[in-house]
Amino acid sequence: MATSGAIESLAAIQHSRNLLLLRSVVDAARRSGHPEAAAARRGFEQLMEVKRRAPDAAAAVIRHPSTGGWGLHALRALRGGASPGDPPGVRPAQLAGLAAAAAVRGRSAGAFTVPVSHGVACLPSVGVLAPPGDADSVRIVHDGREVVATVGRTTTPIPSEGGEDAPGWRALRTLRALGPQMAAPEIELLLDDVDPFRFPGAASGGDGGAERLSGAAVAELERTLAETWDLLSRHHRSSARELSGMVSTLTPLDAAGGAFRSATSREHHGCVALSLPVDPTQLAVTLVHEVQHGKLAAVTDAVRLLPREDGRLYYAPWRPDPRPFAGLLHGTYAFLGVGRFWRRQRWLERGERALAAHLEYAHWRDAVRLGLVQLCSHDRLPALTVRFVRGMRRVLDQWCAEPVPGPAAALAAERFNAHRERWIAANGPLPGCLRGGRDLTGPVG
Repeated sequence: MATSGAIESLAAIQHSRNLLLLRSVVDAARRSGHPEAAAARRGFEQLMEVKRRAPDAAAAVIRHPSTGGWGLHALRALRGGASPGDPPGVRPAQLAGLAAAAAVRGRSAGAFTVPVSHGVACLPSVGVLAPPGDADSVRIVHDGREVVATVGRTTTPIPSEGGEDAPGWRALRTLRALGPQMAAPEIELLLDDVDPFRFPGAASGGDGGAERLSGAAVAELERTLAETWDLLSRHHRSSARELSGMVSTLTPLDAAGGAFRSATSREHHGCVALSLPVDPTQLAVTLVHEVQHGKLAAVTDAVRLLPREDGRLYYAPWRPDPRPFAGLLHGTYAFLGVGRFWRRQRWLERGERALAAHLEYAHWRDAVRLGLVQLCSHDRLPALTVRFVRGMRRVLDQWCAEPVPGPAAALAAERFNAHRERWIAANGPLPGCLRGGRDLTGPVG
């Protein structure tokens, strides 16, 4: 469980990372002789000027998930090391789009030449403009009160109030939920279903994002978020605090085969992507799970937690395939958070829902235990990783003494055994540390 100070520190790390990343894009554009190198430098200077006049607005844009996603893509492309799935081309001049977004958010006057990329001129965290014709760039002018976009002889007013669409302009909408009186403040999350770099694969037409949500779908999601936030704020306050400090944006995903899915990306810190529809408890579990991933990703940006990869693969009781150490560590930590949620939630439910909640707790407690057995078996962990894993183990060892109703425990064992048998049939024997008849039902230590 992270303290408020720790969450603030992780957010500061991501802000610094993205700022250094944007500066690196400017330098890489200059070194590679990119034709937009001068425009990139000018856009970065404008962003720094807005940062001086409206620091909070600039910080929100710099920390916005798509800023990190675009920055890493641009840097890879400029250095000649694009990753599979990266969209073609790069526009370093997009730094002017970041500056324009900060100016709009901070009501700071300025004029910005924003490039058109993937069919839109993008102001991260604010919205995107689809210009008429085959325009290469859009002139965005903010006089401190109104925002106007100009392409050739066509002038388009852009609403300065967040969430309002206009001809050619699609705004990011805001989801708001009020907290229980005296228990927690309200939460605001941006809904990003327009930015080409909102999540991996979105710009290249992959599975990184769904189509723009209708107004009715947004309203339904906001109602769900309100119930979720009420649940977390009343009964899972530490998780609510972590959510409000770690997540700024939700991004819709297409549901593959109709199955619910969710994801986070190390490149897009602060974004949780998920398919819809989702019910309040499912959304709560999803956010708790993805916040765990986000925390661990932010920590690994700052310190070395992962050992040198040696090719070993492990059994993850939540996956159909073998996982490397990094994947096992991430999953174990994420499902420790899920187990913590159900540990409390099982006493809030009644009837069949209570049995289901006890089942979820028992199942994920056992899954995390198997993850920890394997993590602890690694003989070359960095000292900090040893402390981290031992901390998880101490938490789980306390949970192992807690009773679970017999029917729930039996169902959890049945579910786990079925998964293990499918995994062995598909992948072969379990890792050696899980074989030999060792009792895996008690404490890890």
